[in-house]
Amino acid sequence: MARVVIYLLEPEMNALQRLAQQEYRAVKAQAALIIRNELKRLGMIVDQPAGNVPDPKKLSKLNSGGTHDRAGS
Repeated sequence: MARVVIYLLEPEMNALQRLAQQEYRAVKAQAALIIRNELKRLGMIVDQPAGNVPDPKKLSKLNSGGTHDRAGS
């Protein structure tokens, strides 16, 4: 997951904190949700249905094809 630093004015930060509290989310999670929803609204990303999440076992088999993890195993 990527990290982004966003500079907000005090009124924006206060509003974000109030919204996060109303929605029972952490401020960072609320900001991420707002960004994601706006990207979906603009058609920049598509929503992945909950039942369409990749199986981690299948992913590990695909990723084990001769590659090594950071631990060197």
